Amino acid sequence: MLSYAIRRLAVAVVLAFGVATVCFALVWFAPGDERSDLLLSGRGAVVDTGPEPGLVEAYGDWVGSLLRGDLGTSERSGNVARWLLARLPHTLALSVSGLVLAVVFGVGVGVLQAARAGTVLDRLLTLGTVVAYSAPAFWVGILLGGAFIHKPMELGMEPLFPLTGVAPPGGATSLLDYIPYLVLPALTLGIVLGAGIARYTRAAMLEALAQDYVRSARARGLSEMRVLFRHGLRTALLPLISLLGVYLPVLLTGAVFVETVFSRTGIGLAMMEAILGQDLQVLMGGALMFGFAAVVGNLIADLLYGWADPRIGDAVRG
Repeated sequence: MLSYAIRRLAVAVVLAFGVATVCFALVWFAPGDERSDLLLSGRGAVVDTGPEPGLVEAYGDWVGSLLRGDLGTSERSGNVARWLLARLPHTLALSVSGLVLAVVFGVGVGVLQAARAGTVLDRLLTLGTVVAYSAPAFWVGILLGGAFIHKPMELGMEPLFPLTGVAPPGGATSLLDYIPYLVLPALTLGIVLGAGIARYTRAAMLEALAQDYVRSARARGLSEMRVLFRHGLRTALLPLISLLGVYLPVLLTGAVFVETVFSRTGIGLAMMEAILGQDLQVLMGGALMFGFAAVVGNLIADLLYGWADPRIGDAVRG
C-alpha cells in the first residue's frame, strides 16, 4: 500500500505541473495586448521594463513565483493570491456541503431503486434523476429560488432561506449565521451531482445483488436490509469512490455557476467577474486553484480505493 501511495503521489505532482503549464500556455497564447505577456511574468505593474521576456524566460519567472505562492498582482483586485484565499472558505463550504448532500441523496436513491428495481417507484425515480442530471446547475438554482423565496413571498410569507450573499448584512457573529445562506446553493449542487451518483449506485447495486454470495446470504435467512447494506452497498461503494474523484472537477465547475446565481462571494464568482472584466491574473489564479483541487481530489480517491480494495496494493507489489 505504501508503494502504491508513493506512486499515486508522484503522478499527482506530475499532473499538477501539467495543469500549471496548460494554464500558462492558455493565457500566453491567448490574443491580447502586449501587457498580457508581462502579466504572466508577474511584472504587470511595471510599465517600462525594457524588452519583453521570451516564452522560456517568462515561464521560468512565472513558475518561480508560483512556487513562492505568488500569483501576481491584478489592477482590479490587487494581490491575486490574497484576493482568492479570502474567498476560498466560501467555495470550500459550498463544495463540501454540496458533495455531502450529493452522496447522501445519490446513494440513498440508488439503493432504493435497486431494492425496488422494475417497479413504478423505480421508473419514477429514474425519470427524476435523468431530468436532474441533465439540468444545468444554474437552472436548478433558479427553480429552487422560485420555490423557496418567491413563492412564499407571493403567499405573504417570509422567505424560508436567504437568496443571495454568504452572511447577514450586519456580519456573522458565529458559524451558524452562515448556514441559512448555504442551504439553497448546497442543495442545488447536491441535486445535480446526486442524480448522477444515484444512477451509478443503482447500476452498481444491481450488479452486486446479482452475485452468488448475495444469493447465499439471502438463502441463509439474512434480512433484506442487511443484504442490501452489508453485502450489496459495500461492494458497490468501491467503484463509487473512483466516481467521486472524477466528480470533483464537475463540482468545482458547478460552484462557479451556483455562486453566480446566488451571489456568493467565492472563487467561482470571482472567476466569473474576472471573465467579464478580462482580468487574466485572477482568472488564471482561480483556474490553478480549481485544477490543483481536482488533482488532490483524484489523489484522495485513488488512495481511498487502494485502501478499500487491498488487491490494488498487491497488484502494485506484483
